[in-house]
Amino acid sequence: MASAWGIIIDQQADGSITFTPDVPGAKVGQPLGVNSGDNVTWNNRTNQTIALQSIQPPTPFPFGPIPAGGVSNPIFNVTETVGYSKVPTPKRRAGRKAALTPDAWIVVV
Repeated sequence: MASAWGIIIDQQADGSITFTPDVPGAKVGQPLGVNSGDNVTWNNRTNQTIALQSIQPPTPFPFGPIPAGGVSNPIFNVTETVGYSKVPTPKRRAGRKAALTPDAWIVVV
């Protein structure tokens, strides 16, 4: 039977957005470990709408932007490891085009 997991989206004092698995003892930025077939939702605890983008693999999430104080809907069924970011998150590398780098991970174990 699939397990259900949550990820908390918070905004820090400097304005940065963080992702933390909603499990006891989890740290900001820690990957969420799940089994294939488990379900995940994101709980947006910020005061702004947050859109997420799957970077690796580049498969779209099945939900749109998550409203301030809201939860992602529908539930995301995880079938493989996913690196994702808040949209947009271009990070420049010296001498290269802008590349998207995942801010957080869901790791299938």
